[in-house]
Amino acid sequence: MKTKLPTKMAMLSISLFLMSHLAIAPAIPKLYALYHGQNPNIGLASVESLVTIPAMMITIFVMLSNLVVATLGKKKTVQLGLVLILLSGIISFLTKQFAVALLCRLLLGVGIGLYNSLSISIISDYYEGDERASMIGFRTATLNIGKALTTFIVGLALLVGVNYTYLVYLLVIPVYVFFSKYVPETSSGSLSLKKATYFNQAVLYLMLITFFVGISYIGATIKIPSLLVNKYHYSSFYVSNLLTILAFSGILIGLVFGQLTKYLKDKTLAAMIFLMGLGNLIFTFATHSAFFILAALLIGASFVGTMSSVFDYIAKHFKKEHNHFVTSLAITAGNIGVILTPVLLTKLPAQFQLEMFIAPFYMTSGFMLVNLILYGLLVKKTSQEKS
Repeated sequence: MKTKLPTKMAMLSISLFLMSHLAIAPAIPKLYALYHGQNPNIGLASVESLVTIPAMMITIFVMLSNLVVATLGKKKTVQLGLVLILLSGIISFLTKQFAVALLCRLLLGVGIGLYNSLSISIISDYYEGDERASMIGFRTATLNIGKALTTFIVGLALLVGVNYTYLVYLLVIPVYVFFSKYVPETSSGSLSLKKATYFNQAVLYLMLITFFVGISYIGATIKIPSLLVNKYHYSSFYVSNLLTILAFSGILIGLVFGQLTKYLKDKTLAAMIFLMGLGNLIFTFATHSAFFILAALLIGASFVGTMSSVFDYIAKHFKKEHNHFVTSLAITAGNIGVILTPVLLTKLPAQFQLEMFIAPFYMTSGFMLVNLILYGLLVKKTSQEKS
């Protein structure tokens, strides 16, 4: 379907807030001073939960969004999610009560979760082929740009006052207006839940792939600092820059993802899984800075590439009415992997008395080998269904 540039930009703009729950992380020390000053019983861990607790609601409402879409339709569900995000920010700004702020962060997670998977499936309603792949890549790039933008704005808001950090969500207002004006309701509108749901072996394979990729990416993010600072004695500043490179490579791959799929087709998914495994494997033997930079580039780029490939695969091989549900399952599986990462990569190796710095990277490399096997099974299952 041919659409104008404003429509494309409006579709992409809603992805700016999908990782915005992480934006207030730089404000944690001052937020702790604020809330602890109001109530000495509030500890640092409680204040840190303001960053992490939205993820729980995002995971839950990614799945529950299917119920909302069945009632309201896709466009109104996105609009509802944006309104909830805006309300969470305004109410948090107006109060100094930690309990209210915590409830607002839960509300933020609900808002993000409601349209997380819709930010992908709505693209499939309007675009096909290479254009759809490009839009999915741009969507992932927009998500990462949004994370950087909201974090930057929070940093500026801190110069005014700690409560002003919550006003970063005023950005929702122009996005809401832009989306409402230029994106029409999809022809599918609101489907019954029975018609929208679908599950088979291929869906299971996709869920397992995103589950293991979530572990490998977040695992690298939390284990790289421990490895480089504690084992190889690099500075925290160096590690911070390395993680910035990791994040930036994700934006770049999102921008060129459409071109990649033109040449590699469905094999893009296998290529990205392989690169994720290679990036993690490099950390098991490398000791030189150049190898660490290469590995970070591979992990950051391949994570975005893998997730974009999964979403593109779903759009290509599943019916449009099933896209949102299957995408929701894939995102949920990835989030579960993220949640379980500390258990699998920290507690499990400790239980078996494995080396604590290198062992996690052997594990994540192994997970990508499993993913390549799952990819083979996925392709086989898909071809069987088509024949």
